[in-house]
Amino acid sequence: MAQKIMSDQASANGDELERPWRVGPTITCAHIGCGLQSCIRDVPFRTADTTILERSTLVRNFERGEKIFSEGDAAAGLYCVRSGVALLSYKDAFRADKAVRMVGSGDLVGSRSLFAEEPHVTTAEALTGCHVCFFPKTTIVRLTDTYPLFSRLLFRKLARDRGSRNVLFIREQHLPIRFRFIHFLRMMEKRYGVTNGNGNVCVKLPIMRRQIASLLSARPESVARAITELEREGLAIFDGRDVTIPDSNALYRIIDEAAAVGTHEKV
Repeated sequence: MAQKIMSDQASANGDELERPWRVGPTITCAHIGCGLQSCIRDVPFRTADTTILERSTLVRNFERGEKIFSEGDAAAGLYCVRSGVALLSYKDAFRADKAVRMVGSGDLVGSRSLFAEEPHVTTAEALTGCHVCFFPKTTIVRLTDTYPLFSRLLFRKLARDRGSRNVLFIREQHLPIRFRFIHFLRMMEKRYGVTNGNGNVCVKLPIMRRQIASLLSARPESVARAITELEREGLAIFDGRDVTIPDSNALYRIIDEAAAVGTHEKV
């Protein structure tokens, strides 16, 4: 039965699903950060719709570097990153990759193209091993058309994800790159930081410096200068993607104090 459902979904949705997806649970999903689970918990689905959701949901593990979907693919449904980190990017007019944002556990992706009924305008690439759930377009449309509460909760979730204050801050081009980069480090520390025996915070950055520059709407050389300044001041030590922060309070006090006095002057 599982193989038949997966085959039917692939046939209905095109090449995008001609991959080793398998049927997986949704309603009974125990993952506390599941993006869709947060929208369906309080919705009184009819038994038939619950069954459709359960039987149509597919899951797959992606290795680092694999594409979850690619720019130009038909938007066949909605994706939830249950674990791992992925990068959304697009190719500019010169065919250079431009990072848009990072997504992680609990984030829903592919919604813009799904509801606009257009091909994907970004590529989602696994930066680490990722476990991803896929909800077919026909299922999502059926539920949003039938249950107004589900629609409201889903669109609220999508709006909050895309309007994250952290994401907006790091892309504010009028702010000094130093501020944006430090704020980026704070975001990475919260998600990936580990304190070692010496009390230092160690962070393994999931993306390369050129991708960081793209996320910050900055030039790679500007990011390089920010890194050099932080190292010179003893606020952070960089070794490839490995970052050691001796005193995170001292580092983040730079942007906290600037925000407190309402100034964007470079410090």
